Amino acid sequence: AMGKKADKDIDSNVRLFKDQSIRASRITFAPSVISLIAGFTLAILITYNIARPLRKLERTTALIAEGKFENDLNMNRQDAIGSLARAFIVMAERLKVLEAFHRDASPLTGLPGNLAIEKHIEKKLAEKRPFSLCHVDLDNFKPFVDHYGYAWGSEVIKDVGHIITQQVKHLDFQDVFIGHIGGDDFIVITEPGQAEIICQCIIKEFDQSSLKFYSQEDRQKGFFTGKDRSGMKRDFPLITITIAIVTDDGSHFSNPLEMAARAAKLKEYAKSLPGSNYVRNEDVEIQCL
Repeated sequence: AMGKKADKDIDSNVRLFKDQSIRASRITFAPSVISLIAGFTLAILITYNIARPLRKLERTTALIAEGKFENDLNMNRQDAIGSLARAFIVMAERLKVLEAFHRDASPLTGLPGNLAIEKHIEKKLAEKRPFSLCHVDLDNFKPFVDHYGYAWGSEVIKDVGHIITQQVKHLDFQDVFIGHIGGDDFIVITEPGQAEIICQCIIKEFDQSSLKFYSQEDRQKGFFTGKDRSGMKRDFPLITITIAIVTDDGSHFSNPLEMAARAAKLKEYAKSLPGSNYVRNEDVEIQCL
């Protein structure tokens, strides 16, 4: 009887434990499912909130690599991703400017072209501090090209760019800008006290270096035979270099075009003088221009 009673009590306790376990499982199942769903939803939201802008930045990077710099990256976020997006905008603007300068640069010399030259003159005029614009040009270059060929003419232009760059580097002057307008025209922008020294060094080096571009016969004669603008053959002096120096502090010229026009006029006057030379604007009478 005691054994049967003990078995009965055990069975009763087992059933009670089983019922309590089932109830406990039912009670914990619902919160577990809710927590799992909430966690999964939160993970999706976080991933979407991070992954979506990152994918947008990734696509923008590909567009920038293709040269397309106009992209909408304004995400209105104050977190790290927003800071990254703003950094991308600054980077794209800077790359756009650099790309424009790169396309504007001379393929022969690698020097900055007209766009960069104009921007630099604008900057100097706005600073209201004295600076000198030196317009460098070659004399008798077109007849030389007609006589020796365009390829040899390109070598002369590359040599001029190299001479200007090396002389400025050798002098170790600060704040000197060198640009290549195109053809045989170059620009040097520097402080007034440095301009004449640079021009003297350029002229001296060019007169020595340019001799290598002629045949031995022409070097000995001191001239070469070519065609003038009317197509008639005549003798031309060896190529010389002319530099016009115009100085301003922003009070005489309101924009780069005015200053460049004065330099071009002064250069035409300087080209009428024999040999390689440089002429300063202040040394020439106004009526000569």
